Amino acid sequence: MKKTFQNFFILLFALAFALFRPISAFASDVVINEDEKVRVSLLAKYDSADTAVVKQVNTYSQTIQFRNHDVGKNYTLSYDNTSMIYDIHGEPMSASMLEVGQVVNITFLKGVKHLNSLCVSRDAWVEGGVTDFSLVSDDETAKINGTVFHITPKTLIISDGQAVNPEDILATDTLRVSGIDKELYSIVVTKGHGYVSLSSETVNDRSLVGAWIELDKEVIRKITPHMLISAPEGSYNVSIMGNGAKFSSEIIVNRNEETVIDTSVAEVEKIKEGNVTFVVTPSESRVFVDGNEVLTEVPHSYTYGKHKLHVMAEGYEPQDHILKVAEPDATLFIDLEAKEGTKEKDAAEEASSVEEENSAEEESSAAPSEATHATSTGEWYDDLVNENAANSGKSKSEKKNSAAKASSSSSSGSTAGVDSEAAATTASSEASSSKDTGTGGGNNSDAASTSNTSDTSDSSNSESTVDENVISGYKVTFDEPIGAEVYMDGNYVGIMPVSFAKTAGQHMVTLQKEGYETKSYTIHIDKEKSNVTYTFPNLVPVKKADEGNEENNNSGNNNTGSESDIKHEEVSGGQP
Repeated sequence: MKKTFQNFFILLFALAFALFRPISAFASDVVINEDEKVRVSLLAKYDSADTAVVKQVNTYSQTIQFRNHDVGKNYTLSYDNTSMIYDIHGEPMSASMLEVGQVVNITFLKGVKHLNSLCVSRDAWVEGGVTDFSLVSDDETAKINGTVFHITPKTLIISDGQAVNPEDILATDTLRVSGIDKELYSIVVTKGHGYVSLSSETVNDRSLVGAWIELDKEVIRKITPHMLISAPEGSYNVSIMGNGAKFSSEIIVNRNEETVIDTSVAEVEKIKEGNVTFVVTPSESRVFVDGNEVLTEVPHSYTYGKHKLHVMAEGYEPQDHILKVAEPDATLFIDLEAKEGTKEKDAAEEASSVEEENSAEEESSAAPSEATHATSTGEWYDDLVNENAANSGKSKSEKKNSAAKASSSSSSGSTAGVDSEAAATTASSEASSSKDTGTGGGNNSDAASTSNTSDTSDSSNSESTVDENVISGYKVTFDEPIGAEVYMDGNYVGIMPVSFAKTAGQHMVTLQKEGYETKSYTIHIDKEKSNVTYTFPNLVPVKKADEGNEENNNSGNNNTGSESDIKHEEVSGGQP
């Protein structure tokens, strides 16, 4: 009986041990060596499977971090020599050859977080070297090389080893994109961006604003005040041309760093300028040069070269020309043509004037004593009347051509006329004859000349250019981080908080502050008639030299992106 009880308790103990031991014991082979050390084999043992994205590989700790796309959750698994890792062709590979952002099929033991097998997914597609993309939208769509895909907060986006948001990606970046069907699983920045600025915008008392800066034709743009432009990381031959400047150098743009171009060594030629005086008929005409209104009949100084000229007056057809300045002094004569209604009115007035003059002539002929007294002056008066009558029969365009010819014939080194070819209102039949007479505007030796920029039919539509993306009467406000300098599309805006006119579309916003890392975002401003306020994440302080090696290996542990998102609020009230 005693022996029976002993056997019962031994059996009960064995059963309890079997029930409460770790799950790994079920999935393992237990081997007891002579040295009594227990070794557990995990080869080909798993209880879970998943299609995930590789987020981080740590070969030192032998761990791999994955992102489950369905729920957007991150988890980490350990691997060892029992973990089987294969490429897309089924060939064995090492964990160090895995790329961040790859879509993989995995099996693992959930209890002990051990990777059993990994195979690069054959269902996934990969697109590398992507530079044509748009990731920021209001409807969870993204464009990659012109194709529309679905993007959500669960999509893994990696830049410089950190999980980021779509707004952190700039148009100058280069991406590697992976997905299955139309779903984006991962976006990795393979080539990021840095920043380029000038040490000074003035060289030898000459401003570089308005000149062109070129970085190996990768970035070409005009220089603006306090400019800070984004450029892909890499080496460049940089050149600055315009405003008399000649500058070339080699620079290196590092990711997320600012490269300052030393313009003190630039060679700047003294820019030639010429004085131009505008004489316009009618005298109340308004003249605009390069968009700025100027006074007539007084000299104005302009740099040699081409300038946009616009002339307008109430009741007259406006004209647009290209003004060419080539000599120190010039006088430019321009006649505007009256609109149709004004022409008829002028013709009636001129006909009435001729009738009155003819009537006066008949009265003078009827008085012989007065005619005898005014013989010599009467001849001059008759000639003048005949000339007026002849002129009244001329069209407005003939009068304008006559004025142009007169200005050409009297021009020397100090005058110039309007080329008949340049006059937007000149009749085609008379333009050729005026051209043959050699009017001043067509001569390159003239100090100033004009050429036409639009047809007559379009001249009334060219008075002003309106940007369709500007939402008139509404503004955008950037309120935080306070004190940061704001650049939009490379142009200086101001210091936060700052407001400016609302311009719809996609824009690059760069924030800069002394002692903090420069940061850029891509934002999309809608076309709604409402004010918008953006709040950006706080800037990160610049790391000191002794902090450089204290990198956190758990980069990007958050599930959906960077720690702070851009917040924007629309106010749909009345205009400010």
